[in-house]
Amino acid sequence: MINESGGKYSGLKRFECRRIIEKDLKELGLLRDKKNNKMRLGLCSRSKDVIEPIIRPQWYVDCSEISKRMMEAVKTKEIKIIPAEE
Repeated sequence: MINESGGKYSGLKRFECRRIIEKDLKELGLLRDKKNNKMRLGLCSRSKDVIEPIIRPQWYVDCSEISKRMMEAVKTKEIKIIPAEE
């Protein structure tokens, strides 16, 4: 079920909600395309229900400074890479 954060879609089951959202997007002229997508869906081992992926914010580490320091350590032989690249 869509939770209370789902606005006008709250309380709907996910597949019903998808159909309504598709209809709403068409009415607003915002649906560009719909294609079948062959993919493997995760299924619950007990209920055999589809496991819905949850989109999470991604985070990244800026390695530009540390990579410069590591390259310098290799060039000055402070760090030795074994086996040597051929």
